[in-house]
Amino acid sequence: MQRVTLCGLLRDKAATLDRLQALGVMHLIPLRTPGPLETSDPAARNRAETAFRRIVASPVQLRPYRPGTAFDADEVVASILANRARLRELADRRDDLRMWVKELEPWGEFRFPPIDELAGYRLWLYVLPVRERHGLDKLDLPWQIVGHAPTELHVAVISREEPPADLLPVKRTLAGSTPLSQQRAELEDVEIAIEKAEAEWAALTRWRLLLGANLAAAEDRDELRTVSEQTLDEDTVFAVQGWAPVDATPALEALAAERGLALATEPPQRGETPPTLLRASSQQAEIGGKITDFYTSPGYRTWDPGFIVYISFAIFFAMILADAGYALLIAAATALYWRKMGASEAGRQARTLLVGLSVAAFAYGVAAGSYFGVALPEGSVLARLKIIDVTNFGKMMRLSVVIGALHIAIALAVVSWLNRGTGKAIASLGWIAVIAGGMALGFEIVGRTVGVVLLVAGLSAVVIGSGAERPITKPSDWIWRIFDGLLGLTGVTKLFGDILSYLRLFALGLASASLAVTFNQIAHSVRASHPGLGVLFALLIILFGHGINIVIGLMSAVVHGLRLNYIEFLGWGLTEEGSPFRAFAKRKDSR
Repeated sequence: MQRVTLCGLLRDKAATLDRLQALGVMHLIPLRTPGPLETSDPAARNRAETAFRRIVASPVQLRPYRPGTAFDADEVVASILANRARLRELADRRDDLRMWVKELEPWGEFRFPPIDELAGYRLWLYVLPVRERHGLDKLDLPWQIVGHAPTELHVAVISREEPPADLLPVKRTLAGSTPLSQQRAELEDVEIAIEKAEAEWAALTRWRLLLGANLAAAEDRDELRTVSEQTLDEDTVFAVQGWAPVDATPALEALAAERGLALATEPPQRGETPPTLLRASSQQAEIGGKITDFYTSPGYRTWDPGFIVYISFAIFFAMILADAGYALLIAAATALYWRKMGASEAGRQARTLLVGLSVAAFAYGVAAGSYFGVALPEGSVLARLKIIDVTNFGKMMRLSVVIGALHIAIALAVVSWLNRGTGKAIASLGWIAVIAGGMALGFEIVGRTVGVVLLVAGLSAVVIGSGAERPITKPSDWIWRIFDGLLGLTGVTKLFGDILSYLRLFALGLASASLAVTFNQIAHSVRASHPGLGVLFALLIILFGHGINIVIGLMSAVVHGLRLNYIEFLGWGLTEEGSPFRAFAKRKDSR
């Protein structure tokens, strides 16, 4: 990044800012505080936004009109909102009619006699369960059973006023003066009207590009007005300032030459924090960057952990799902929706992520010998590929701790390299030595002496590195430097807890595998104890059980896989949080 300052004549400010917005390469720095922004017609803007969201949400998208087509935005917005209101009204009426038809169907076709023929009395209808038959004997009002069903009684109660709600232990049937046949006919008419309104809704989607472009232009004008109030205006000149990538210099120089502007560029000074613009070198790194940005934006002087986050998330996902069969289901679902997801950039990134997760989960599932929890035959090809036993508590716990130690050590190593020559680098290397020493002592890898030496050396480096950041200007600063060093040792508890946090990989993976086996065992027991019909029950148990296990496994894999990256890994790997680069640019017409 570089700081860019453009100066020009005040009379040309509007045209210059418009060209700068079209260029779209600068993250602007306000040179004065703008006033509150108010659109020219907030109500009209809200209506247009609502209408645009409405046609974009349509399940049927027709071919849009070409740019340049005659377009009355107010008329189109009014048509879209009127269509929405009409559909809501029809849907409510359909729901009411469906409810009435459903309640009247057991009673058949009938019509209430006029009220004056019954001397002011009315009929109130109830569908009473047979087991509640005794409730009729307590009624003070005249009643009659007018129909029977295997488990229900159809009862008519006579009363001038509506009976109390607790007259019988069931609600009364909502029957009006309209007979069943007439309500069915009206329901059909409403269904046809809904189909016509939905067809109109689909036809209105042809305006989406034009309406989207109209809204985008309005938002661009609002942002342009905001920026115009943030420039520094003095007498007859103005200045606009911002951050821009170094490779945008030729475009800015061309703009300055075209508009007769003064252009000044300078690199970031010490203590300045330019915005962070990430440009991924691969699609995997870009996806990892999206995952990282969901939690935080790396600082300008830190690093992009996107690729490592992508790889580690795939590994953690695989260890928690822990089944090759489940991985194949994810791959099949991805293949089924492959073309649909390819319709947008976000969808293309999502399917690439799903492919990576499926491959990692399948590879780990094969290594763990887990295929929907089914035991593999001894000596089979798949059985020989099994090299991981998820039920071996000792080895799996050790594997999870080793993965956690390596994951955090990678973060510390990057921090040390980026801050080489500083106390922060020394402290990071010290923590790596502490991790190595703890692993050596805990797993008895290279001997107790080596482990103790690594621990002592690492903790000493942490003390030295943590205190080295404080400058010495007076004798008392040495005391504060020692205090800072000792304070740095408090990170031992965080390091210990973060590494042990990776044990969730073992625990969740074991839970997923155990549940798969358990459901299979239950299904086998049911099939064996109930010949014939037991096969159906066993199949239902397998489908339901594995379905629940897959859902739980996916939720756990995503939540805990991200948590280990966000909290543990980035907690040690990103020493500062940055602000994302927001280019002052025109929005795309297609929105």
